[in-house]
Amino acid sequence: MTTVLTKTIPQLQSAQVDINIHVSAQLNITPFVARRKVNSLLLNAVGTGLGSDEPTLVIEHDNLHWRVPVFLALPPHGRLGQVGQIDVDAQTGEVLADAQLLQEIANHAERLVAGSSL
Repeated sequence: MTTVLTKTIPQLQSAQVDINIHVSAQLNITPFVARRKVNSLLLNAVGTGLGSDEPTLVIEHDNLHWRVPVFLALPPHGRLGQVGQIDVDAQTGEVLADAQLLQEIANHAERLVAGSSL
């Protein structure tokens, strides 16, 4: 059961938050290399029309990885939209994508094409 306390607690107009995080790690994989690895995987495992966008560095469970957005683009329509994301370990270079994730990306791409006015 979920209880919502918005009626008993007044809404905050603003709040001051100070968050300090210090992380020290060796990044062996650049965002360029992570993106290239994802593009190669997409071309070999899923097909054409999919590409990667600028990665974001993510810290999760004491691991650093590049989160690489995946988009669908078709000529002559250009970029249709994002269809998923793939993580790349920023220290080892391992692409963190299994067959299920790749199938989900392919399915999202198919739905995007079906829903667009091509």
